Amino acid sequence: MRFHRFFLKESIGTNSSVIVSDYSFINQLKNVFRLVKGDQIIIFDNSGYDFTATIDGYEKDSVSLAIIENHKNMILPTRETYLFVSIVKKDNFEWIAEKATELGVSHIIPIVSERSEKKDINIERINKIIIEAAEQSGRGTIPVLCQVTDLTNAIIKYAHIKSVAWDPFATKFSSKDVDSSLGAYIGPEGGWSHQELNLFKQHGIEIRSLGPQVLRSETAVIAVISRLVF
Repeated sequence: MRFHRFFLKESIGTNSSVIVSDYSFINQLKNVFRLVKGDQIIIFDNSGYDFTATIDGYEKDSVSLAIIENHKNMILPTRETYLFVSIVKKDNFEWIAEKATELGVSHIIPIVSERSEKKDINIERINKIIIEAAEQSGRGTIPVLCQVTDLTNAIIKYAHIKSVAWDPFATKFSSKDVDSSLGAYIGPEGGWSHQELNLFKQHGIEIRSLGPQVLRSETAVIAVISRLVF
């Protein structure tokens, strides 16, 4: 039997029981899934471990959980993968964050590029989407959603990460390029500008292609992550 799986912000550690007062968590258990005392669930706290817990009971503003056992979560990213992605339309960016989480990305860095359709994102909402995607996909850790930054600052801040930028007119990507830790820059719908492509070159970031076809940003994200993570 597969139990429902939930993320807890609090560290569980070696505790034999936990009391959770987070309203959203309690609402999911009690009102969405209609779980009652004695039901079992899986909880995880971003430590890489899953904990099997039994609902001990509900109070007015909290729920008590008894920890039965824990085990190492084996659905962990095979490498640290940094997704530098230009901000696109709201629904599309939320979809990108969800799928990137499911596929095992470790960091999501929203980029404001010259041709970005938007200049900001709803950090709180996207973090919620990321957590739900991690719960659903069974992964043991939550990706880090970084603050919005521009391309220049991202390149400088993450200069220690071997990265590749994606452009349909560049040399085709080879899986041999995959390192133990790798970053991928995905441009907006209109692609990177000439100035941005020159910026990549100046900082030693290789520009690669997925083929001659022009892909939507969200399609490129899936194609790129699939090659880097698996």
